[in-house]
Amino acid sequence: MGLALMTWLPLMTWLQNARDRVLDLLFPSICVSCQTDLDGAEQGIHLCRACHEELQIVTWPTCQRCASRVPEIPGVVFDDCGHCRADKLRFDRALTLGSYEGLLGELVVKMKRDRSERLAGIFSSLLLAELGAQLRDLSLDAVVPIPMHRWSQLARGTNSPAAMAGRLGRNLGLPVLAKGLRRRYNSFPQKGLSRSGRFRNMHRQIEARAGYPWKASHVLLVDDVLTTGATCSEAARALKQGGVARVSVLVVGRTPIY
Repeated sequence: MGLALMTWLPLMTWLQNARDRVLDLLFPSICVSCQTDLDGAEQGIHLCRACHEELQIVTWPTCQRCASRVPEIPGVVFDDCGHCRADKLRFDRALTLGSYEGLLGELVVKMKRDRSERLAGIFSSLLLAELGAQLRDLSLDAVVPIPMHRWSQLARGTNSPAAMAGRLGRNLGLPVLAKGLRRRYNSFPQKGLSRSGRFRNMHRQIEARAGYPWKASHVLLVDDVLTTGATCSEAARALKQGGVARVSVLVVGRTPIY
């Protein structure tokens, strides 16, 4: 199955690029945040220089396991932190574009209901620009989005993790297993739940579909936001139960832990 998907990658990339060109024709060259006109250099990411600089993109040391901010100590790399150990997260690594607050947080919220998937494309480009080298060094085998229940997707009209996973996989030259995971139930929204409540809410909610090339693979799990890590941890549990050896998580925003 992996070989078949790789065979289709060039065609899928061409189709996506064609779709993006059509969107560029339909939408004027203005910043998706403040609607100011863009110059040539800014048009690639559809953000003006001021808004781009306003995004809180990671420039600080982070926990390798959960991507939370950690103290800056020369020569010290945090392979995990107190939050990881306390919650017993099932994934092995996490990378984030930035902090889920301010303008970045506002745009992620908009992306969740952006049926044009334009914001998903913008964030995919930013993720590749900022983290592409690290992602390539991970020796990944496949990209898998966090699954959304069909009723939730119908209500939103879009699935931003799947849209980002598709673009990331094509640019990294990796198969995208868009249907590799599924939600067993349409669970309660995580927003508003306590930390422990989020883990209880996600317990056994996600399962890995049989028939995919999971065995001994390294999977990149894509989501929009990492807060407690409950959803990604449950997805990683399902993947590893299916035979995956390692799971790395990639998100646009990491909720600050104070």
